[in-house]
Amino acid sequence: MASAEEDPQASKANVGISVMLLGSIGFMMALFELTHCYRAKMAKYTWKSISATISIFSAVLIFQGANGIVEAYITEGAPLWVQFLVSVVHLLLWFVGLQLDLAVITGVVKVPCFDPRFDDLEIMESRLKTFAILMGHTTGFAAINCFATFQQLVPRNFLTTFLVAPLAWLLLYSFGRVTDSVRERVALLGDNEKTKNEEMWDEEIEETEDDVIGLAVSFCFVQSVRFLVGGTLPNPEGEEPDEVMVSHSDMQSLTLITVGCLLGLFEALRVLYIKKTIERITPQGKNIIAMTLSWCIFFGTDGFLSHNLFTHEHGMMKTVTLALTVTVVALAMIFALEQLQDCKHIDDSIDEAIRAVVNAIGILIGFAWEKAFDVAVAEITAKVDVLPDPVTKMLLAILLAGTVVPAWYRHILPVIIAMEAEEERENEGSKEGEALGDVAEAEEGKKGTLSEPLLSEKNNEKAELIATFESYKKTIAELEEEAARANELEQKNRELENAIGTINQELGELQKLAAILHN
Repeated sequence: MASAEEDPQASKANVGISVMLLGSIGFMMALFELTHCYRAKMAKYTWKSISATISIFSAVLIFQGANGIVEAYITEGAPLWVQFLVSVVHLLLWFVGLQLDLAVITGVVKVPCFDPRFDDLEIMESRLKTFAILMGHTTGFAAINCFATFQQLVPRNFLTTFLVAPLAWLLLYSFGRVTDSVRERVALLGDNEKTKNEEMWDEEIEETEDDVIGLAVSFCFVQSVRFLVGGTLPNPEGEEPDEVMVSHSDMQSLTLITVGCLLGLFEALRVLYIKKTIERITPQGKNIIAMTLSWCIFFGTDGFLSHNLFTHEHGMMKTVTLALTVTVVALAMIFALEQLQDCKHIDDSIDEAIRAVVNAIGILIGFAWEKAFDVAVAEITAKVDVLPDPVTKMLLAILLAGTVVPAWYRHILPVIIAMEAEEERENEGSKEGEALGDVAEAEEGKKGTLSEPLLSEKNNEKAELIATFESYKKTIAELEEEAARANELEQKNRELENAIGTINQELGELQKLAAILHN
């Protein structure tokens, strides 16, 4: 048997394959266990994280493939300001493509040979969410590339690099307001009213634009924090030279993670004590903070592993270990959030903030595994000379996304849509429960002190019963509609039978007349 000294390259390859094998099997079985967990919320958050991971993984693959071709054949060797202008055009193309793509799916823009399925809004909604998430995340990474490139152009100090983040928010928000105005005019064109599919188009794009802002602004902010903590501004992809990564101390990595956690705590306090919300701004801020937490954990973990375990090796072994570590940390965070949400005194706004963090955790996992894929593609393209490297990377991205996305669309996204529908019903039930609780409190106030706290098990059960009652009420209404249609059909059948009887009588009389005339 060959020793490590005799064949170090083979040894590294064997170790890498072994880690990948053990990690992938353990990872898959852990996900299987978590998606079938007896704790319903844990299973739900695991499904959501898997969905977000697949979507962000596929979106980053598609963007990196397209951007690799742009860099290889357009901006290679060009000045940085030219690269920035090209990235602006790239972002605008994805942003406009997002609007048009979802307009076609919802039938707002008619395209030959494509059926938007007006007869089945569930299919339309499933298609809409699939492409909204993919196009939104791809547009988000185009925005990251654009503003992170601009960050390289400003003077190298913390203040100027930090100001890029609010500037990105302002510009993307303004552009979103412009597209919102255009959508309103398109929707009202002709009949001067919004149809159901036009409302779906507008609402889904607004939510997607909020995700784009969350991705771009949070990344630029974390870039400036990394510059402040480590003294080096990373490149537009968030990468630093190997010697710089190794030099980061554990305290610097911990500081970066602490910044993310403090922002998360600040958001939780804001939700608890500031009830006022601003349309579009509040959800965007929530996304920014949640994704900032994810970026801080990712880059903080990367710095820690580089400094302590991978001081010389920065290839596949490091990226796979980083992805596995981030995944374990992310799943532990999901478990902690699930425990927090089980608390009886959790506010609805806190509940929404937890969901935003879970979505950001999925993005964290997806980004970590996409980085590993990048290294894998680089290793493959370095050995395969059939096609140019950018073309090979693009083809591999299309092949992998074409394999993953259909399975995600058919088997995972329907589960997520069903969960979101259930959450909406629970929210409606809880609001009605709160209203009943307020009435009960007023009535008890007339008599004296309350016999039990409003946020008791009894009130929780009442809210659940109300939600169940509303569900049954909706089902009964649907059955009544079907019964009404059945009665209507039965009435028409009786009228038809009477008409046929009348016709038969008239035919009998005509036959008698014909017989008389014949005689």
